[in-house]
Amino acid sequence: MRIGDEHNFLLIEECTLEGDYAVLRVEAMASASGRKFTASNDRLMMEVSDETIQRFLDFAALKIAKFETGLTESGYVRFQRDSHGAITVRYRIGGWKALAAMEGELLVGGEFANRFCRDFEALIR
Repeated sequence: MRIGDEHNFLLIEECTLEGDYAVLRVEAMASASGRKFTASNDRLMMEVSDETIQRFLDFAALKIAKFETGLTESGYVRFQRDSHGAITVRYRIGGWKALAAMEGELLVGGEFANRFCRDFEALIR
C-alpha cells in the first residue's frame, strides 16, 4: 500500500508472515524546496496479533479515533482520525545498523479513508 504522492509518501509492502509478525518492506520519501529525505528498510517487522487486528478493526469501524502499532528497530505507525474523517498517518522508520531514523506525517483525505482502511487491513491479515 502506498500513502501520499510522488514527492511525499509512505510505501508498505508485505514480504512474508512469521507467526504474529508481518515482515515488511517500508520506504518513505519527503521532499520540498529542493530537499529530499528518504528512508527504506526491507526487513521491518510489525505485530499482527489478534489483539492488534482487533484494535485496527475498531479504528476502521469508527469505534476508536487512534490506532498505533510498533515496527521493529524503534519504528511505529500511528493513525488518528479527525472530525472530518481524514486520517493523519505518522510513522517512524529506523535502522539498528545505521543508527538512523526518519519520522514523517501524511494525511489521508476523508474521501479515501475507507479504501485506506481496507488496504491496511489486507496488509495485516
